[in-house]
Amino acid sequence: MQASSWPGVSLAEDTIYIAFGQFVYSVDLESGRVNWTYPAEADRNTTFYAPPALSSDGETLVVGSYSQTVYGLNAQSGTNMPLWVFEEAEDRIIGAPLIVEDRVLIPTALGRVFALDLESGQSIWAEPFEAEHAIWSSPIVQEDRIYVGGLDHYVYSISLEDGQVNWSTDLGSAIADSPTLTNGLLLSGTFAGTLSALDAQTGRIEWEFQADDAIWGSPVVQDGVAYFGDVAGEAHAVEIETGRELWRHELSGPASASPVVQDETVYFVTEVGQMDALLLESGEPAWPASATMAGRLLADPLSSSEGILVPAMESECLIYAVEPETGAVRCLFATE
Repeated sequence: MQASSWPGVSLAEDTIYIAFGQFVYSVDLESGRVNWTYPAEADRNTTFYAPPALSSDGETLVVGSYSQTVYGLNAQSGTNMPLWVFEEAEDRIIGAPLIVEDRVLIPTALGRVFALDLESGQSIWAEPFEAEHAIWSSPIVQEDRIYVGGLDHYVYSISLEDGQVNWSTDLGSAIADSPTLTNGLLLSGTFAGTLSALDAQTGRIEWEFQADDAIWGSPVVQDGVAYFGDVAGEAHAVEIETGRELWRHELSGPASASPVVQDETVYFVTEVGQMDALLLESGEPAWPASATMAGRLLADPLSSSEGILVPAMESECLIYAVEPETGAVRCLFATE
């Protein structure tokens, strides 16, 4: 099965790592020049989709494929020979791997989370964690706990040591993206349009906020306020202590991705190929008009020294860079 979607993108200092189609790319952030690609030649049986994960020492890049295999690559050279290969996932890797010190957490579309040794790629837990349905998002970790949401409607707290469940909470609808952890609360959106705040220690629901349509992305939190969009095309600012809405603003189109905050502005990408910049305090537009790009914008934007990076779907340009002050757009990376 081929991956036909937006590129999976991660950023590390001056390098962008892109998983898209049949290749993984290492790209210089400033120039957009390709440092290396993996593999050297396209393999029709292998396609990539999930954002890669870079180890803290910058030496190992871990990338999961749509073809059920996880690769540990040399991040400096992308040599055609992987450092290791893990082939026990048994389903597609859609959510990004997460590297925690010397281990790698791998979510799968079969609903499993594997823990691998970073150096060898071998399984650490006796058995993988298994949910009742697919996991499309990356896990998050605080201290010895893993938090992950699934299409089975549950948010789980899992032991980092052995993968055993600490608690699970049913939110009543599918969860597509990672929860956001802030001030002891897990914020998680659902396809039913509910943003739930859970106590991270117990899984108890502290409050819920109802949007007009599905919440696909993760909220971003700044100074005690959660900012997120919904598929109805509304941006929301919600106080995390109470769940009270502070403001909402109509966007240029449906918002399926997580927003990004830079300085005093929050930026939303929409499915119609536009980016909206809103002032954190009021929700009023920061630009005279939305920034416009070719293609559909469904992946999370990333803040960088070269502007806000925007992965695009159905576009000749894979990665756009948007100037945060003005909304000026340029294509940073295209495969052709």
